[in-house]
Amino acid sequence: MRKFTSPLRSLASYFGIGFLLHLAWENLQAPLYINFLSYAQHFEACLRATATGDMFAMLLIYLSLAIIHQRLFWLTDKSVYRHPATWIIPIFIGVMIAVIFELRAVYATQSWQYTDTMPLVPFLQIGITPVLQMIIIPPLTILLTRKISAS
Repeated sequence: MRKFTSPLRSLASYFGIGFLLHLAWENLQAPLYINFLSYAQHFEACLRATATGDMFAMLLIYLSLAIIHQRLFWLTDKSVYRHPATWIIPIFIGVMIAVIFELRAVYATQSWQYTDTMPLVPFLQIGITPVLQMIIIPPLTILLTRKISAS
């Protein structure tokens, strides 16, 4: 029988893993944006994007799953990992947030522009890598947190 670690350790793992994965992704996709000169020059912008938008998404996902599972510290309950919502909701919320952020940044505020090498989502004409980021990282964070939290 696997025993899970403390709720606070699981919570710290969730947000720590999520932060590191998002920061890595933000930096790896940086060359796909106009004005990219170097990773060193762009790191601060990637750090800011991770600490604000990406972590807001992770918090929203976490709280949504806490409501669905009716447990604030749902990460420590191994039965939640068998529930489809644990895997579907993060992708749904992540995609919605990515699409809204990208549409706003590219068309409304023109905060950033893509290079010609950025693959685009058909019809929406927004970058596909930010959308993939929010499809892949939230469930991967949950999976890694589960593995780390299980003793």
